[in-house]
Amino acid sequence: MSFDEGLLDDVERLDARDDARLLWSLATAGAQVRRAVETVADFGIERLRGAEMPRALLVATDSAPSSASRLITRLSCTRTPALTWHGVELPRWAGPADALLVGSVDGRHPRLAELAAQGAQRGLAMAVVAPADTEVAAAAGRAPLHELPRELHPRAARWSILAPLLQALDVFGVNPIPSGLLIEVADALDEQAELCRPDGDAFVNPAKALAIELSQAIPLIAGAGALAGVAARAISDALQQFAGVTSVSVSLPDGVGRAGSLLRGAGPAPAGDFFRDRLDEPDQIRPRLLVVGDDGTAEDTLLGDRSDAQIQLDEKAARRAARALHELAENLGLRSSSVQVPNGDPLARFAAAAAFGEFTAAYLGFGLGLDPGARGPAERAH
Repeated sequence: MSFDEGLLDDVERLDARDDARLLWSLATAGAQVRRAVETVADFGIERLRGAEMPRALLVATDSAPSSASRLITRLSCTRTPALTWHGVELPRWAGPADALLVGSVDGRHPRLAELAAQGAQRGLAMAVVAPADTEVAAAAGRAPLHELPRELHPRAARWSILAPLLQALDVFGVNPIPSGLLIEVADALDEQAELCRPDGDAFVNPAKALAIELSQAIPLIAGAGALAGVAARAISDALQQFAGVTSVSVSLPDGVGRAGSLLRGAGPAPAGDFFRDRLDEPDQIRPRLLVVGDDGTAEDTLLGDRSDAQIQLDEKAARRAARALHELAENLGLRSSSVQVPNGDPLARFAAAAAFGEFTAAYLGFGLGLDPGARGPAERAH
């Protein structure tokens, strides 16, 4: 499939191609977080504060914001067992000592409605995010409900779902997420939206520049750090969903072996005869390494209070693995780079990295002649 590089710098053509206004919707992520902060009183989540920490935490969301559930479980697992629940029924052991978080973009997902109804019947501490007057909202019963606006784009709704669920984590005592931190997240999202805006030329817009590179490569996304691995998966998911490309994500340091094997499988860049006829040679699609979370220093105090083990594994060992991958890519003649995000709390850094990946994926999809905002099977399935 050919890539129309000129489209990315032609704002009028790009706007005409973006029928679903996906780029505009992605740029509203910061506003989605601020709306959650401003309407927290309407959410009613504070009435659950003060109870004992849940024995276990179950998280269920639609497929579109699935990275939200991965982030929630990653933030929670050090304090209480947390897992993303894909079943149509709650586990038999789930009861009043446990908690359930449900997030649905359109509120029509029958599995989520059933889980919310079971959670209310069994007395789980529960918080639900869904549009008002929908099946999921009705099933929530008397549980706190954060009402979503109905005009949300399902592929750009991560933070409309995630911000209220993070507020619930704070209230449950699982992970402190004060309003000030959510505002920092919103600021990071706004900065990324400005940096990746559609009217920025490719030589100043890093998302467009990377999209051009990925149009002739297989993206390999590596996350170096606790939340960077979640961001890497979110970027890989966006590349697959928005642009339909094959993409692989790994978390470092454990995933360094798999990533290294993928890079080595490409082999060194062919030297060959300069005067040979290349017209009959097929273009070789080779991996392109993108690392999330290996910028800055492992001892950065802005990364929060961490144990020595967390610093050694999540930061130092992960950074060593990232350096090894960069060096391997260079030796093989492969391109590699890191996602540059502002210093700050890991949650804000996650937000910036994931947003950058979504803008990159959108531009890649447009350049390939696709409409990355068009409704897909996930949106039509229920």
